[in-house]
Amino acid sequence: MEATALIAFTTALYVAWAIGSNNESMASLSGCGFLTLRWSLLLGASTSLLGAILLGWRVEETIGTRLLKGGVSLMDAIIVMVILATSMAVASMLGKPISSTHGAVGAIIGLGLLRGGLGGVDWGTLTIVAAGWFIFPILSLLLAAVLATLFKAVLRRRVRGLRDRIRVAQISCIVLIPLVSIISLSRGGNDVANVTALLSALEGFNPLQMRLLGGVGMALGLMILGGGVVRAVGLDLIQLRPETALASQMSVALTLLSGTLLGLPLSGTQIQIASLIGLGLTEGKWINIKALLEIFYSWILIFAAAGGAAAFLSAFIY
Repeated sequence: MEATALIAFTTALYVAWAIGSNNESMASLSGCGFLTLRWSLLLGASTSLLGAILLGWRVEETIGTRLLKGGVSLMDAIIVMVILATSMAVASMLGKPISSTHGAVGAIIGLGLLRGGLGGVDWGTLTIVAAGWFIFPILSLLLAAVLATLFKAVLRRRVRGLRDRIRVAQISCIVLIPLVSIISLSRGGNDVANVTALLSALEGFNPLQMRLLGGVGMALGLMILGGGVVRAVGLDLIQLRPETALASQMSVALTLLSGTLLGLPLSGTQIQIASLIGLGLTEGKWINIKALLEIFYSWILIFAAAGGAAAFLSAFIY
C-alpha cells in the first residue's frame, strides 16, 4: 500500500507540474510590461496555489464523487493520472494543445463504463459537465465582444491625443493585476481537481493535503517552465489594444470563476480562446476556422482516447 501510495503521489506531482508549466494565465500582465516576467510568474504561482487550496474542493467533488456510481480505488486514481501524464507528454512532443480537464473526465468515464456499463456513470452529472464545456466558452466569447464594444465606445468619446492613450494603457495594466489574479486563482481551483479528485475521494487521504500537493506541483511547474509559455502568449496578447485586452481578461475572469464556484471542470485555455474569438469578431478580423477545428477535434480526441485507455488499463490490471 505504501509503495502504491508513493507512486500515486509522485505521479500526481508530475501531472500537476505539467499542468502548471502550460498555464498562460499571466501572459497579458507580462506582455503589457507592467510587471517583469519573474514577478508575473511569482504572482501566478502563489494565486494558483491559493486557488487549489481554497476552491479546488468544489470541482473535486464533481469529478471524484458525482461522475461515477460506486467507489474508486487507489489504482483507479493512478490509472487516470498515468493517462494524463502520458497524453500531456505526447502532446508536448507533437506541439498540440490538449485539455487536461477533458482527459481526466474522459478517463473517469471510461472506468465507470468498464465497471458498471451504462449504469456505472452518472449521466445527469456528465450532461451538466459537457454542457458547461460549450456554454461557458460561448459566454466568454459574448462577454468579451460586448465589453470590447462598450470600452471602445467610451474611449472614442473620452480619449483625445497621445497623452490620454498612454494613460489608458497604464491604467489598463494596473487593472489587469486583479483580473489575471482571479483567472489564476480560478484556474488553480479548477485544474487541481484533474489531479487530486480521485485521491481526495479515497478513505485515508486528506483532501486538503492532496490539494496542497497539487497546488505546489502546479506552482513549481509555472515557476520553472511556465516562462516560455507566458512569454510566447504575452507577445501575442500585447498586440491587442488596452481596452480589448481588458475585455478579454475580464470575460475570462468572470466565466472561469463562476464555473469553478459551481463545481464545473472547465478548460481555461478553451475559455481564453473563446474570448479572443469574441474580440476578433468585434474587430471584423478573419478567424482561422481550420485551426479552431483542429483544437476542437483534439479536445474530443483526448476525451475519447483517455476513456478508452483507462478502460483498457483497468481491464488489464484487474
